[in-house]
Amino acid sequence: MLITTLVAAVISIAAGASIRAWAFAIFAILVAIGFGSVAFADGSSLIGAIVSGIAFLVLMEIGYLAGVFLSGFARRSARLRQNNSAADSVAATSERQQS
Repeated sequence: MLITTLVAAVISIAAGASIRAWAFAIFAILVAIGFGSVAFADGSSLIGAIVSGIAFLVLMEIGYLAGVFLSGFARRSARLRQNNSAADSVAATSERQQS
């Protein structure tokens, strides 16, 4: 169960960086239903299986949001680095022209 949870978290974080929210929501709901069904088939009560499925869904959604945040942060950092290097090269060129 722990390995399954870790795999779901990693997949969710990766999905946050690459796919749309509606596509991930459909995927996460289907995976949560499957996880709850497996828990129910393994002998859990119906309520326990539903709670497990919802907990798995919440974990996946949190992972997705973390992936969205991290990918946005990485893009902004790369854009700032690129803008700063472009500004530095323009400043260096203008200093050479004034000399």
